[in-house]
Amino acid sequence: MVDTGTGLAALGIALGGKDIIVKILGPTAEYIGDEAKEFTKKRFENVKNIFLNATKKLGNKLENESGTVSPKVLKGIIDEGSYCDDFLATEYFGGVLASSRTGISRDDRGAYFNSLISRLSSYQLRFHYLVYHIIKLIYNKETYNIGLETDRIKLRIFIPYETYHVGMEFIRSEENESGNILTHSLTGLTKEGLLDNFFQYGNVGFLKATFPGIDRGGIVVEPSILGVELFFWAYGLGQISINEYLRQKITFDLDQKVNIVGDFKRIPDQK
Repeated sequence: MVDTGTGLAALGIALGGKDIIVKILGPTAEYIGDEAKEFTKKRFENVKNIFLNATKKLGNKLENESGTVSPKVLKGIIDEGSYCDDFLATEYFGGVLASSRTGISRDDRGAYFNSLISRLSSYQLRFHYLVYHIIKLIYNKETYNIGLETDRIKLRIFIPYETYHVGMEFIRSEENESGNILTHSLTGLTKEGLLDNFFQYGNVGFLKATFPGIDRGGIVVEPSILGVELFFWAYGLGQISINEYLRQKITFDLDQKVNIVGDFKRIPDQK
């Protein structure tokens, strides 16, 4: 039995009872040691929010299904998630924690996704979130195979600069850096395999040379297998096939803090 004087008790108090931690983590709860009590207030708050997020995503599974989380996944939450206070980082780490609760004790895939999320800047994470929501909005209910490169090319989207700026929610001091931030986001997500290698961005004249139907400046991107997979894990759906992404029955609620507006669209016409 876990000693009630450990960090488990301290975190349990913050969550309204240590039983919820045990239900999420299973035997791995015993890995939460005294170091949790030594967290700064902010780190402790970040971990608490991640657990609350995972609890919400697990829903009735906490009561109706048994499971455990790999110690390696918990380590990522403690070591990396505790330093992230961005609300989307909480969503992503919380989703990984929820996705990692399985009946397979050696399933530590979440450790990889924790590491991946921790390598992304808040701008890259937000852009990933925008891209995969927009693809879902445009192509929902269609029957493309995410695993096929030929199908992923058909899932290219155009994001007008207006949509990008609103979705990223830039403050005035960031507006002058928005172009650099876009380059940073595109190259970083591509390097990490979260977007396929093709992308273009620029004014309408530049883009129309390849995509005649585009009538304004903006961004063209296409999804990747890993990008869809991370999106699933962020929503606590890591055990579901990525080819369910566009199925109508699979839904991804858009956080109310994020606005997606404008004339974003598919790109069927290209030279």
